[in-house]
Formats: sequence, C-alpha cells, structure tokens
Amino acid sequence: MNFNQIRYFLAVADSLNFTSAADACGVSQPALSKAIRKLEESLGADLFDRSAQRVELTAFGRTMRIHFDRIEDNRRKAVDAAKVAAKTSIEPLNVGVMCTVGPHRFSPFLEVFRSRHPHIEITLHDVTAPVIPELLLSSTLDCVFCARTTKFDQRFQMIDLFREHMVVAFAKGHRFSNQETVTLEEIAKEPYLDRLHCEFRDDFLRITKGSGLELEVAMRSEREDWILELLKTGMGVSIMPANSVIPGSIAHRPISDFTNERNLKLVMTVNATVSPMLIALRDDAATFDWG
Repeated sequence: MNFNQIRYFLAVADSLNFTSAADACGVSQPALSKAIRKLEESLGADLFDRSAQRVELTAFGRTMRIHFDRIEDNRRKAVDAAKVAAKTSIEPLNVGVMCTVGPHRFSPFLEVFRSRHPHIEITLHDVTAPVIPELLLSSTLDCVFCARTTKFDQRFQMIDLFREHMVVAFAKGHRFSNQETVTLEEIAKEPYLDRLHCEFRDDFLRITKGSGLELEVAMRSEREDWILELLKTGMGVSIMPANSVIPGSIAHRPISDFTNERNLKLVMTVNATVSPMLIALRDDAATFDWG
C-alpha cells in the first residue's frame, strides 16, 4: 500500500468513474486500474463493484474510504508543514538575563514564546547590571531581562513586566519558618550568605550598618545557584528576590523593616524594533501573564 494507491482510490470513489479519476490524477486509466487492483489484493477484498454500466463502492470500500480520507488529509498536512519548514530559516536571538533573575517566573514565558515562534533560536546569556548598556549598544545582545536600580537613558526602550519584593531566604525547617515576618536584627544574628551581584546589595549593607547591625558573613558568591545550594544545606540565610527562591527546596519570609522591591524590565535599544524577532519577543513579553 502506498499514498498513490490511496489517492487513486479516493479519486474513483469521488467520481465513480475510472477514466475521470485517471484524468484527475494525471495518469493513464490502465495504470490507475492496476494500482487499485494491487491495493485490493493487499487488503484482501474488493473496494468497488465494477460493471459495464456503473462503478459502486462495496461495503468494505465505504468503510475503507473513511480511513483513507484521514490518511490523505494527514498526508496533505505533512506536505504543507514540510513546505513551510523548508521556507522558514532559523533566526538567532541573543537574550541577556540578569544573573539575579530567578527562573521560576521567567521559564514559563520562554516555553510559551518558543511554542509560538519555533523558528526563533534563543541563546540565553548570564549578565550583570553594570555591563548591560554596553552589551546592548554593541549589539552583542539583542535584549536583556533585568532589574537595575540605575535608570537607562534615551538610547534604550523598556517594557515593564512585573514587580517582586525582596525576602529573606533560608533552609526548610529553619526557625524563621515559624514567623510571619523577619526583622533585620534577627537576620544579623544568623550566618549570612552574601550575593555579590545583587543590585540592592549596597543599599542593604548601608541600611544594616546604619542600624548598628553587623552581618556575620558565612560565604560570598557571584553565582546565584551556589547561594541557593548553600541556603538549601542550611549554611546561612540571604536576602534575595522572591522569585529567585526555588519552590520546595528553600523557604522565605517578608522582611518587616526592609521593604525594597524591584521591577523586572525587558530592555533593548531604541533601534532594535527593526528586527521582526525582537518585535515578537517584545510584544509577547508585554502581553504575557507574569502572575
């Protein structure tokens, strides 16, 4: 059985005339008749009642027509999809993600964007806040998801995505788990894991110092994944954005006397919208339900 045999059968089933079906399929009538005979032999039953006056589908033929219609429909869809894929080239997009942006809220957007734009190949780059303008202006990156405390100038355009609070994170079972909120004084009594790339780090250190509190730093790291792993093992506590906390592995609480929050933005240069790929990313990010 092959696709041509099915196509010939369906043509005869539609016209109930072998000559007309052959013309429609662009083959000779003997070739079409021979192909249908081979199809019947492979199936083990006649598909048509043939006589000098007329051609009719057998009961078996009517049953098989339902199945062959589905096969032909799927064949056409596959051919159409192949044509689109052949014409569509993969377009690269270099996207920066600030190293303090947690994946918990960000990855669902990437999943939806990928499903809507499979021809766009995204490469994610880990970036820190100070180098973002240079990376965008040099076209090293096409856009960046970030939360900077300093403002961007008129060379950049920004899309506000969502806001998130800073919280204190700690291992499950830590004594903070029994509290609704935690104070800076209580945090200062715990070993502290210092996130070196946190954009609020200087503000936090200034506030604690101004309050007469001295942090007992157990470990410092530029890498968020290391800090999260150290939190998980109970080595200390840390201040971080709520969405950086991995659900189920570590816990967090609001800080009663430190209410900083940050606004996550999508940033690109003002000239970046000449790219259809960036327009698609910008529009999808702007309309995505970030929760």
